[in-house]
Amino acid sequence: MTKRALIAAFALLIVASVPPDDLRAQSGAASGQTIRLSLAEAVGRAVDHNENVLIARAEQARTAGLAREVRSASLPDIRADINYNRNIQNAVLFLETGDGEVQQIRLGQENQYSFAITLEQPILDLSLGPARTAARLSDQATQTQVETARVSVALAARLAYYEALLDKELVVVQEKALEQAQARLREVEAFYRVGTASDFDLLTAQVEVDNIRPLLIEARNQLELNSNRLKRTIGMQLHRSVELTDQLARPSEIPPLDEATNIALRNRPDLQSQALVVGLQTQNLAVEKASGYPTLDLIANLTRQGASSTLFPGGQDFAQSASAGLQFSLPIFDGRARSGRVQQARASVDRESYRLEQLTENVRLDVQQSHQALVAGTEQIEASESNIARAERALEIAQTRFRNGLSTQVELNDAELAVTQARTNFALSLFNYNVARAQLVAAMGER
Repeated sequence: MTKRALIAAFALLIVASVPPDDLRAQSGAASGQTIRLSLAEAVGRAVDHNENVLIARAEQARTAGLAREVRSASLPDIRADINYNRNIQNAVLFLETGDGEVQQIRLGQENQYSFAITLEQPILDLSLGPARTAARLSDQATQTQVETARVSVALAARLAYYEALLDKELVVVQEKALEQAQARLREVEAFYRVGTASDFDLLTAQVEVDNIRPLLIEARNQLELNSNRLKRTIGMQLHRSVELTDQLARPSEIPPLDEATNIALRNRPDLQSQALVVGLQTQNLAVEKASGYPTLDLIANLTRQGASSTLFPGGQDFAQSASAGLQFSLPIFDGRARSGRVQQARASVDRESYRLEQLTENVRLDVQQSHQALVAGTEQIEASESNIARAERALEIAQTRFRNGLSTQVELNDAELAVTQARTNFALSLFNYNVARAQLVAAMGER
């Protein structure tokens, strides 16, 4: 699979998760108005509207709620309970009298009320500290995952933008090739009319023009397709007309490999997220270990009860009670369930630590590959750009020779084809360079 096919497939994966964009707020533009779009604007729009980022934000909000729930375990738990019970038939207590008779005593009243306030406050629970730390680390990890999504989406937007720019350049190349072929056809037709060109020369020139037209149509169609892909990547409505204001950038200064690697190791959000996951699993291990330690809780209760034969009892129909105490709990034997959970938590720490090491090496490899591709892209641009001048000079010579009858049309065809190929190679080298730079930026954790 070619690099362009890989980029197109990657862009499609991102496109599938992009919500419809709302450009109605942009300068009040009418639906048919052409919108000028720079690369920075495309990246900014994609980062704001792509659903991958929105999903990551939703997960961050969920994790923040989980952290709040965990922190609440160390705070007082105060509950108020209100109960009302209507006795349709009261319970009866049977008492045997001294003469052997049984006496029935009705219990309670038709209406019973209960109002209770209960307070529970943990005093000693060694698992609460690690649990709060784990929740905080989980919250931070999801924050870095949001940034990871943004970096990925920014890369997808850049690749889609560059793909459209490449197609735009290839359209220009084919238009120039068609202009050259049409100009040659006009010359051959003039020669043919005066008898200095044969039927073969005329047919060959006509065939060359007709061969280029499908290539130009295909280039324009590809430009339209990739422009639509760009619109979907950044969340823009497809019926909008877009004018890309930036061009494929020329080579600029390349940061040293060691500097780029160090920046990546500091800034890569997925690396930061994995480091937080390791810390999270470490705290989960501490929580499981602490689950075997004793706990101490303060429990207080205030209850007010009432019973009456009427629906609204008076004050004399109520009684109040209050209690407070300490509850000490010590796990003695749980069938080794806790040791099993500790073993699982320890294995999770090892697993995530290995993943961190693996990801660190992958980050180094990503930076190295992108850096090498950037260096190679710079060299390709230098080579292909100088080749254009040579190919155009060779075409001028071939045209002069053909007009003077010193060469055949086949030689001229070859020279024109060489110019078209040189221009195409230069556009592809610019594209490859810009793709490599975008990949290096993403590998360094920037957007």
